[in-house]
Amino acid sequence: YIKDISKEKELDKFKNLKGKQGTAKTEKSQRKLPPPAPFDLTTLQTGAYRLYKLNPSKTLQIAQRLYLAGIISYPRTSSQKIPKEIGYDKIIKKLSSIFDFTKLIKRKTPIEGKKSDSAHPSIFPTGEFQELESDDKKIYELIVKRFVSCFCDDAVIDTKKITVNVEELNFIAKGISVADRGWMNVYPYQLNEKELEDIGSPITVVKVKIDERFTQPPHRYNPASIISELEKKNLGTKATRASIIETLYDRGYVNNTSLQATSLGI
Repeated sequence: YIKDISKEKELDKFKNLKGKQGTAKTEKSQRKLPPPAPFDLTTLQTGAYRLYKLNPSKTLQIAQRLYLAGIISYPRTSSQKIPKEIGYDKIIKKLSSIFDFTKLIKRKTPIEGKKSDSAHPSIFPTGEFQELESDDKKIYELIVKRFVSCFCDDAVIDTKKITVNVEELNFIAKGISVADRGWMNVYPYQLNEKELEDIGSPITVVKVKIDERFTQPPHRYNPASIISELEKKNLGTKATRASIIETLYDRGYVNNTSLQATSLGI
């Protein structure tokens, strides 16, 4: 696709391309996609909402229960660090007796994120275990998978770029596919793959399609994305942001999962 056209008159140069000949070039490359950073509270809440539609307050309640049970670390943290002092070698050894995917661990030291917290490390499993059910089990296993994935190999991504030149106009299409899933075999992550066939010269334009579209407003916030926005703007704290959103719901100021202000809220 060429960039969006905002003036109708500019469309004239495309309308007569049918039947014209041009050249095509296919470029291929590979890149590595490292594992995501360890969970802090905000990324745990957004991840749980994306995968399980658990609201941030519910996720925090579950994480607090898991912490009091001694099976995860303190959840109210903004850190994305896994310090060696936590004894992650021993933790991995304990987890390996329960979870087969620990066999995919390749790194001796884990991937870490940029954020740190002077009081606490990131959220991680302690290696202790107890039987869990329902949402508690989902959140616990998500924390384990995120932790283990930090020790796994990068994923390898194949990228393809096709450039077609007709009448000195460039048209570009991009494709992406996974060559080696690496850490994606552990942590649930969906990449929007798009396969493209290789194209070589010469080419002939067989069809010209013009779409008319309207500029769309940004998506509404959901209970997880508003938490991320609060963090970016430094509003509230890691411990209070979920309760702020709950209060808005409880008082009837907002409704729906795509947050809308009610007449009372306005």
